[in-house]
Amino acid sequence: MNYNHIFKKALNFNFLSIDEGMYLYEKVPVPDLMWLANEVKKKIHGENSNKVGWIIDRNVNITNVCIAQCKFCNFYRRPGAPDTYITSTEEYKEKIEVLRKFNGNQLLLQGGLHPKLGLEFYSKLFSDLKSSYPDLKLHALGPAEIAHIARIEKQSYKFILEKLIEAGLDSLPGAGAEILVDRV
Repeated sequence: MNYNHIFKKALNFNFLSIDEGMYLYEKVPVPDLMWLANEVKKKIHGENSNKVGWIIDRNVNITNVCIAQCKFCNFYRRPGAPDTYITSTEEYKEKIEVLRKFNGNQLLLQGGLHPKLGLEFYSKLFSDLKSSYPDLKLHALGPAEIAHIARIEKQSYKFILEKLIEAGLDSLPGAGAEILVDRV
């Protein structure tokens, strides 16, 4: 496989195959990938673009109660443990006010797979936060949490996501578990 061909595809905004992506990941020197990324950026944002964007956000854990019991997690507590919590509305407001002092506009909300927190809880939380802070972006609940809520509610992922979006969800974090998969 020739990576010049793959680079041309990328520069023309053509989708790469999984094999092509793996080839880039495994075989192409990092400086060459950096060059490609810069060229794509220039095509999107202009030849003289020196701009880099970022979002100032705040990570707030909704709860530390979790039934997943991931072996690598030092964060979770089993239901009924003495040091469990669910973040209160007042705590969210305090954290959002600090975020706003730093010109932040996004709240990253994650936490455990709580056995009793379902769609009603998350919908109310999101709509309450959006009601108080309409311009706040809610980047919340990873794929495992969406699947967990769907199981609790006996509904499809699509249904759960539609309801959460109606309540104010703006985007989902990736959750990072992909780093645990060797093929990635």
